[in-house]
Amino acid sequence: FWLKARCQSCDAGPRLVPAMLSVVARRSLNLARPRVVSALATQGRSYNYGTPVLWIVRYDDPTWDAEREHEYELIPRDEFGVPVSLPPEVSTNIRHTYYVPPQYYPFLKKLGDDTPELKPYTDKLMNGQMTFFDYEEMFYKFAKPLKVHRSQIPMPYRTEEEIKKTAEVTWEGKWLSYRQRVWGDYQTQHHVRDFMVGMALGTFFSWIGVQHMKQYRVDMKLFYLEAPEHKINWVKPRGDL
Repeated sequence: FWLKARCQSCDAGPRLVPAMLSVVARRSLNLARPRVVSALATQGRSYNYGTPVLWIVRYDDPTWDAEREHEYELIPRDEFGVPVSLPPEVSTNIRHTYYVPPQYYPFLKKLGDDTPELKPYTDKLMNGQMTFFDYEEMFYKFAKPLKVHRSQIPMPYRTEEEIKKTAEVTWEGKWLSYRQRVWGDYQTQHHVRDFMVGMALGTFFSWIGVQHMKQYRVDMKLFYLEAPEHKINWVKPRGDL
């Protein structure tokens, strides 16, 4: 194993010291290094305490890094929690039953006595013999669709004065809808016009800048080719080359 140790007698910074761990690593949440995720402190490599952060992630293992380490110790299991390392002919023969605490036995016994149809299932549940398939059988045997009595649902109530104002309220709703449509059309035209004008102005001034640079390059090329005697800081030949 490799342990990171810090030199106490000099400012050389952190260095790697090889050492063999002879003790079992213990996980402790209070010793875990906080992992700060923000614009300035990312991936737990720098800490800017006092600055706003997005979230702080803490792990029970101080050396854990979720982005660099992979956990291969998790055992894959089936829907009943049986490890997949067991062959199917063994795992499918395991009876998975429901467990109910003993304090619920009086209620289940009374429920079975009051409803004889449920007594076989309550007895299985108390004896620890009810499987998921027994539960499905019990559920679909005794489940009943919900009956809705629409005649007993109260209708919304309005007074006579409110009923007389139905046409006025309808006209107000149409008026507000019309105002919203007009305002939406105006905003659309306004922003589209601003966008088109801005793009046109940007294209125009960009074209002017490109033409200026093009003409400048042409002028400088002509200056250096056709009039070398006017060049600034021209190196005069010494005649010995």
